[in-house]
Amino acid sequence: MPSRPTLGVVGAGAMGGQIAYQAALHGYDVRLVSRSEDRLRAASTSSAALLRRRVEKGTLDADACEATLARVTLGSGFDAVAGAETIIESVAEDRDVKREVYARICEHADDSAIIGTNSSTLASSLLESAVTNPERFLNIHFFNPALLMTLVEIVPGPHTAEQTVMRAMDFARAIGKTPVRLAREEYGFIANRILFIAIQEAMRLVQGGFISVEDCDLAVRNALGWPMGPFQLSDLIGLDVVEAILEEGFRQTGDERWEPVALLRDLVASGKLGKKTGEGFFRGSPP
Repeated sequence: MPSRPTLGVVGAGAMGGQIAYQAALHGYDVRLVSRSEDRLRAASTSSAALLRRRVEKGTLDADACEATLARVTLGSGFDAVAGAETIIESVAEDRDVKREVYARICEHADDSAIIGTNSSTLASSLLESAVTNPERFLNIHFFNPALLMTLVEIVPGPHTAEQTVMRAMDFARAIGKTPVRLAREEYGFIANRILFIAIQEAMRLVQGGFISVEDCDLAVRNALGWPMGPFQLSDLIGLDVVEAILEEGFRQTGDERWEPVALLRDLVASGKLGKKTGEGFFRGSPP
């Protein structure tokens, strides 16, 4: 009987945990690695709840759900990635942290394994010096929540081999995702580049007194078909996170479109970070 494909996922936050269980849902044996036992438990509990909800709705067989959960092994040691054909890193958006993680991964990873970073703000060329055989390294960017969102952005760097890109595309398809390949690295990739520039434009309109926050969200929902407007979405993401993504874009590109507007900076400076603090562009739930 042929062995099942194996995935290593390093980082058990919301993204890493759901990537792990998405792969397990499609037959992969998954090793989910984190130094934090609390995060491992939280990833297991939350993903199990999401999958069992599918069972309740009749979209997933109960036996298939339990088999999926059994295919994920939780651990704190990097030796767990040994033997994995594909390894996904999904830790904090910090270059030094990521470089340390890659050094540990490469101590144990097979030479034939491809290594993907789930980062949406740091291209692999900014990190490849920490990876042994960087031709196997690229961005494999999932969207949150990874158990639901189908798009995966495949972004090779100048160091990435074509075979690595093809294997990453095949991996994404094998776990039920729709991969889209970029020809080269560009800050924000596809979706986030369009999204955050649009959010900035909305903020400029409000800052300039052209429209209210409420009416701008209303216009975008009704005219563009967004499920929520740019200000409600920003509050949900966290205004500090929005500011950090924009600042990194400005730092990497020098393009003024990425420089956070004063309206956003003032809210963050005052501690009004959106939903997580109870107030951002909206107080409580938006209208």
